[in-house]
Amino acid sequence: MARQAMIIDMDRCVGCGACVIACQEEWDLPEGVQRNWVRPLFPVSDHSGDRPVFTHDVGLCNQCRNASCIDVCPTGATYRDDRGRVVVDNETCIGCGYCVSACPYGARVLREDLGRVEKCDFCAPLVDAGLSPACVAACPAGARIFGDLDDRISEASAYFREHALRQNASELVNTDPQVFYAGRDPVVARVFAEHPPNPNGLKPPLPALVFEKALRPAFFGLLALVITGQFVALGRQLIRGEAKDEEKPHAEEMIRRHDAAIIALHWFNALVWLFMAVTGSCLLASSVYRVTPEIFNQMVIETFGSYAALLKFHIRVGGIWLAVLLFYGVFGFRRYLVPYLRHLQIDRTDIAWLRAKLKRILGRPGVALPPQGKYNAGQKLCGWIVSLSTITLIGSGLAIVLFRGSGSLIQWAIPLHFAAAAVAVVAVVLHAFMATVVPSERAVLFSMFHGHIPARYAKEHNLRWWEEVRDKTAQN
Repeated sequence: MARQAMIIDMDRCVGCGACVIACQEEWDLPEGVQRNWVRPLFPVSDHSGDRPVFTHDVGLCNQCRNASCIDVCPTGATYRDDRGRVVVDNETCIGCGYCVSACPYGARVLREDLGRVEKCDFCAPLVDAGLSPACVAACPAGARIFGDLDDRISEASAYFREHALRQNASELVNTDPQVFYAGRDPVVARVFAEHPPNPNGLKPPLPALVFEKALRPAFFGLLALVITGQFVALGRQLIRGEAKDEEKPHAEEMIRRHDAAIIALHWFNALVWLFMAVTGSCLLASSVYRVTPEIFNQMVIETFGSYAALLKFHIRVGGIWLAVLLFYGVFGFRRYLVPYLRHLQIDRTDIAWLRAKLKRILGRPGVALPPQGKYNAGQKLCGWIVSLSTITLIGSGLAIVLFRGSGSLIQWAIPLHFAAAAVAVVAVVLHAFMATVVPSERAVLFSMFHGHIPARYAKEHNLRWWEEVRDKTAQN
C-alpha cells in the first residue's frame, strides 16, 4: 500500500486562501461547507528578539493511518484505499454522521443536502489521473507539497528527509496523521495550539456506542442462549424417545386452519426475513458492529458484485416487502388483519400456558397445558415479536433511506433497526426449531403447506379454537 501524504510549510504559507477557493471550485462546495481551511491567527513571537510573525490555522483531513472514523462507520463507506487515503464511497454512505463525531480534527462535514459526508480525500480522482490535488496546484507560494512518502524520488519524500516535520498529534490522540507541518517551531506550535486534536473525537456518538457496547453483545448472548436451549431440548427429547410422532390413524380428520393467501404471505415473509437477515448482516462492514464472519460477508458481497449493489438490493427488497404488507393490510383488512390481531390477544390462560410450558422445559413434562385458542401463548408471543419487529424495521429503514444526513434521527434509527432485526432473528430461529424438531408441533409446520391441521392436534393444543370450529360446523 502506498503512503500518500501532504506537507504544509508554514514558513512559505502566506494565508491567501487560494487553496480553499480551489477546493471549493473543484468540488462545487456550497457556502459553509469546506474540505480544508485557512484561518488567520494573532501574531506570535518567535522568542528570538525579532518582530512578531503572523501565522494561520491551516487544516484538512489528516488521512490518519489509525483512523477512528473508519472503525465507527457502520456501512464501510469510509475506508482506506490502496494508496493509503481515507476516502468516502458516496454510494454507500448513508449520512449517519458517526464518523463526524469520531474525527478528532473536525475535518468532516455532514451534508444534509446530499445525505452524505464531505471530507478531503487528497483529490483522489485528480491524483489517480496523474494530476496534483487542487489545493497544491493553486498554492502560489508552494507551501503545499504532496506525494508518496514510500517513493524515495518523490518531492514529498525528499522534503520529508530534508526537513524537520511535525504531526498534529498528542499523547491522547495519536492516530498517525499523514499531514505534516514544516516551519519554525513557535509558528507550528501556535497552529497546533489553535486546533489541537480532540480526544473526545475518537469516540462515536451515543447511538453508535449503544449499538456496539450493548445491542451487539446482547444479540450474541441471546442467540447463544436460545441455541443452547434448543440443543438441550433436543437431547432430552432423544433420551426420552420422543423423536417419533405417535401413531396416526389412516383416515385422520383435518380442520382447515389457513387459506392460500395466508400461506403465501407466510412463506413470502419467511423468504424476505431470510434474505434481509443475510444481506443486512453483511452490510455491517465495521468489525465493531459485525455479527457474521468477514469471509461470509465478502462472499455475499462478491455475489452481488459490490457493496453498493448489495445495499441497493437490500433497500429494494425492503420496499417490495412494505408494498406487499400494505396490500394485505388494506385489501385484506377485514378478512386477514383483524382476525390475526384478534387471535393474538393475550389473556389469563396464555399466562398460565407460559408458566406450564416453562415448567415442562425445566423438567416437569407431566404439567398440563391450559386450553388455548387458534394460537397458543408461545405462538402469540412469537407473532407479537415478529409483528412489532417488522413495523420497527420498516419504520427505521424508511428513516435511514429517506432522511439521510438528518443527524440524530438516522443515528438512532440504525441501532433501532439492528435491535428489531436481532430480536426477530432470535424469535424466528426459536420458531423454526419448534416447528421442525419438536414432534408435537410439526402439524403446525405442515399446515403452512396445505392449510389443514389434524383435529386431534387442534383438540389437544387449541381446544377453545376447536370448539369454535365445531360449533360453526354444527350450525351450518
